[in-house]
Amino acid sequence: MYDEQDSASLGKGRIVPDALLSATTSPKVGLQHPSVARVYDFLLGGSAYWAMDRSFASRILDQFPEFRDIAKANRMLVHRVVRHLVRLGVRQFVDIGSGMFSTENTHQIANGVAPDTKVVYVDNDGVAVAHAEILLDQEGDPDRHVVVNADLRSPDELWRRVRSTCVLDWDEPVAVLMFSALHSLPPEPGEQDPAVALMARYRELIPVGSYLGISHITSEGVPTELTSKLVTLHHLCDDWHISEAYCRSHGAVDVLLGDFDLVQPGMVWAPLWHPEESASNVKFAEPSHSVLWAGVGRKPPASR
Repeated sequence: MYDEQDSASLGKGRIVPDALLSATTSPKVGLQHPSVARVYDFLLGGSAYWAMDRSFASRILDQFPEFRDIAKANRMLVHRVVRHLVRLGVRQFVDIGSGMFSTENTHQIANGVAPDTKVVYVDNDGVAVAHAEILLDQEGDPDRHVVVNADLRSPDELWRRVRSTCVLDWDEPVAVLMFSALHSLPPEPGEQDPAVALMARYRELIPVGSYLGISHITSEGVPTELTSKLVTLHHLCDDWHISEAYCRSHGAVDVLLGDFDLVQPGMVWAPLWHPEESASNVKFAEPSHSVLWAGVGRKPPASR
């Protein structure tokens, strides 16, 4: 069996009073439909979801019961990547698509290895950003932990907002995390895939020596029964007017890291990426059952 960590603390997320969220959430935030960030929080056992998010997640689990473990596998992958990169000397992270805060967020995982780490969280869900602001005010260090509202589809504006926080040292490497953040972009064949140009721009923006980590759902190499469930997931997202979940092939995901040097073990199924960095008890009969293709690359010198 291949394992993924299911931390005992998942499901013990902090509860933010509705009054506080109402006071910090823009009236322009769409509240008529489920939110990817809040649905993910529900799947992880958090407490920051609403009734519509629970209803949508329950519909998913009725037809795709493995999806909860897939969500947990992605979260545990983030934990392992952060731990591993801190051990390699990285002290700065940009977590794009960070979602709702629960326990063991990126800054907490990083601090557990080295207490001088810095994290800028990025999300385009106003409720998720407000939730993060409140919890960081309560528990974070404003000199090292901040959150900004930005959309990954606008890399230059996102990067401008990250830089405007003045939290990160741009003469030092940064690790940019984009785990399960890209499959809302509809794929197209080859160079026409919008994700190709988007990720090329992010690779240009980050400093030399920095890291870029990604994970993406895929139907390539997964059992037929899971492939059909991924199609069902896509249709459910469409029916409920929530960001759709598109699959990409391994090759279409690999190209998103461009000429970056892959951190060992390279592009692999999520459970196989440095499993020694965490204990595990979420079970997959095979690593492909995680349906997550993932890897981390390091930006080489320009002269290479």
